[in-house]
Amino acid sequence: MTTSFKPFVLHVDDEPDLLKPWKDEVTSQGDIEIEVCHPQDITEASLTKASLLLVDFKIEHWTERANAPALALRPPNGLAVLATLQEKAHELDPKKACAYALYTAVIQDVARELVHQPHIVARAHNLEWIFEKNGAENPIAERARRVAELAAAVESLPQDWPGEAAASATEALHKWLALPKEVPWVEAATREIRRCRPPIHEFAEHTHGIGVVRWVLHKILPYPTFLLDEAHVAARLRVSLKSLRAVADSAEFKALFGNASYQGQLSSFLGRRWWRAGVEHAIFEATADSPGDLVVLHNVLKEKVAGIEKQDAPRLFPVLGQQFKTKDDLATEDTVVEVRPDDWPPFADEAWALRVDLEDAPELKAVAVEDEP
Repeated sequence: MTTSFKPFVLHVDDEPDLLKPWKDEVTSQGDIEIEVCHPQDITEASLTKASLLLVDFKIEHWTERANAPALALRPPNGLAVLATLQEKAHELDPKKACAYALYTAVIQDVARELVHQPHIVARAHNLEWIFEKNGAENPIAERARRVAELAAAVESLPQDWPGEAAASATEALHKWLALPKEVPWVEAATREIRRCRPPIHEFAEHTHGIGVVRWVLHKILPYPTFLLDEAHVAARLRVSLKSLRAVADSAEFKALFGNASYQGQLSSFLGRRWWRAGVEHAIFEATADSPGDLVVLHNVLKEKVAGIEKQDAPRLFPVLGQQFKTKDDLATEDTVVEVRPDDWPPFADEAWALRVDLEDAPELKAVAVEDEP
């Protein structure tokens, strides 16, 4: 493993002197290094060392670029700079794993006609992630934590991904995901991972494991797959999302579902995640006398987890709102319609939206399948 080295972030910005508070915040995340420099000052040594290359989208203060004689020497923005640096990094060290990400306050300009979801926009631009640097939803400490977590995830990859040996590749993936070995639901989790088509052979080997990082960032964490977010766990338990968020860190809730908590790489990148197989096993254990009985489950939750609020509905649905963002309230079956966003993985659970939201969210209306023959 490459964990003997500190994760190193190379952040390229046209006004690096203004980013000292940001640099200090990233450094405060723990065992991580960061260098912030102007595009003109990038060195081969720093580029080769990087676990994560982060480039600002708007690059306006670059005199040498403005005075360059040829159009090809004047990259218009950070996307163009990233493409050049990706190729240079490969030339310098073809076997070094590095993640590439954009840092921007104007994701709408980067997204162009796409919805403003970082994983979708990143995939469209051949990047691992888009970090948004403003807004109440993206405080500096949260951004710094995610940057540090992504860099650490890259540095934790095997030095040489064992792509050709199927058993070794699977073992490498399970180790990176920290799949528990001594739990009764490990085989179910293994099957669920396999159904999500992890790129663990030639693609992982070709990208030195970055393909696996990208798979988790783009296809697993944002969707209900073998990992579930708070909304999908709340829906499965038929409890309010607000109350689940309030008790998720409590000792009482962890006593029931703590073993199902995902602790692998990128475990808090987009918020809490739980192993689906672990959640299902915990429900089975809690309702052993009447397997799956909702009344029994709610009685157990009421008895053991103070503050959790049950919802009296046979089914609950997390729903997407504008820009395909999951809303804070769960919905009942009579209020939802299935939607199929273009990027939604076929191995993920179905996506849903409120019927009343379709008229106000053209992106949802376009992918609704209610009237499909």
